[in-house]
Amino acid sequence: MTREAARTGFETFVEDAVTVTAEQFSVSRALRQGVRGPGGRLVDRLLKNSDALWERVVRPELDDYRDQILRQFDVVLDYVEDDTGIDAYRSDILAVDSYAASLREDVGASRRSDIQDALVARQQRLGDAVEPLVTAPEDEFWAALETTYDRERAASLVENHFAFTGPLREWRPAFRMATTFDPADVVGGLGSLLGGLPTVEVEYTDEAIRAMRRAEQTVIAETRREVDRRLG
Repeated sequence: MTREAARTGFETFVEDAVTVTAEQFSVSRALRQGVRGPGGRLVDRLLKNSDALWERVVRPELDDYRDQILRQFDVVLDYVEDDTGIDAYRSDILAVDSYAASLREDVGASRRSDIQDALVARQQRLGDAVEPLVTAPEDEFWAALETTYDRERAASLVENHFAFTGPLREWRPAFRMATTFDPADVVGGLGSLLGGLPTVEVEYTDEAIRAMRRAEQTVIAETRREVDRRLG
């Protein structure tokens, strides 16, 4: 199986997960939970359920998250194709790890290092799990899976290594997902009529975990059904 075929199979899963996350993510809930102060009242009044807010703020965040996952998987594939060990790829893995980027600034050095170690180990386990697929002779994802794994092993791959919200749930207090935007950029001409609008920061950690967890469960279940159909 070629490297590109392995990436294509993984990318399909990630795209499906991001699509379901987008369907599950509630802008109004994120605003109510994650915005405080007078700016929060203004945004809640003007932008709740706004298509413009979704397209200019939420969608770019989801796109960045997807791109980081895929860039990180490219680094994992580098590790799979090499024999120098995971430590050689530690900095590259963390540089594109969305969870490492979301660690709170007040997380202590020792705890930060422990979490980073766990994030790298998580990617190492993923790489070790997909290595048989990368080295299989087939050039298509499902064909390689069918000849390389039995149903139990394939199910374990999906359930244990495609469960991408694990770090968020395990170390929830250590993470903070937030974005900052200018309401005038979202409401357009109305912003100038209202005068100077305060820059708004939205922390969406809890809503992201909720939406991503539901997406994870949905896509894993769908993939498990496909595994059972092909390998059952």
